Amino acid sequence: MNSAFIQNVMGGTAKLRISRFLISSSYVAGLIGMAGPYLALFLLLTPFNLLLSFGILLWNHYPRNAGLWYYVAGAWAVGYFSEVAGVSTGMIFGEYAYGDIFGWKILETPLLIGINWAMLVYVACETTTRIVPGRWPLLLKWSIASLLPVLLDLLIEPVAILTGMWHWYGKMPPLQNYLGWYAVSLLISALYFRFIGQANRNPVAALLLLMQLLFFLGMNLMSTNRFFFSCAF
Repeated sequence: MNSAFIQNVMGGTAKLRISRFLISSSYVAGLIGMAGPYLALFLLLTPFNLLLSFGILLWNHYPRNAGLWYYVAGAWAVGYFSEVAGVSTGMIFGEYAYGDIFGWKILETPLLIGINWAMLVYVACETTTRIVPGRWPLLLKWSIASLLPVLLDLLIEPVAILTGMWHWYGKMPPLQNYLGWYAVSLLISALYFRFIGQANRNPVAALLLLMQLLFFLGMNLMSTNRFFFSCAF
């Protein structure tokens, strides 16, 4: 067996191990950190963790061709400008406003929120193509993939509200929010299947989705038990 091939395989294995370690450790550290007296510090690290997660996701994407960058640009644009319209009109998700945790804002909307949309829908689509049988119609896969971010948002909302990531003028997110999430997810998922397709294989996408699920589930459980916010505030 040729040495170049062995080096390539070993490099790929090391890359995957590093990626899985960074994803797992960052979310576990975040959960532990936010449960203690350093909540404010860990909230400041939110943009860094988002960019780290997205960077690792792109690092493990194969094949890394023009379709990937078309998806990233299109997903960012759809996600960001949907949020701009949502914040300014209240017509897409309901009436809400962002805090300062996500960093720089233009038109009262964090620039990083587009990256968040691109990442969430990517991992949802990639996970769906792995677990749904190949013979199922693409339309059904598209619908399922678009539903996953909405289900995750059910866990995100209580944490986001209580930590000041964003707030609702009606105190709680309306049904309109989840319908809006599904509509935007449908649009971005369409970009995924158009530019990336079902042949993509990303070995860390499902792990990233799982760690986000566990992170927000853990945060909800801690806030329910009053432990999280008694330590924080």
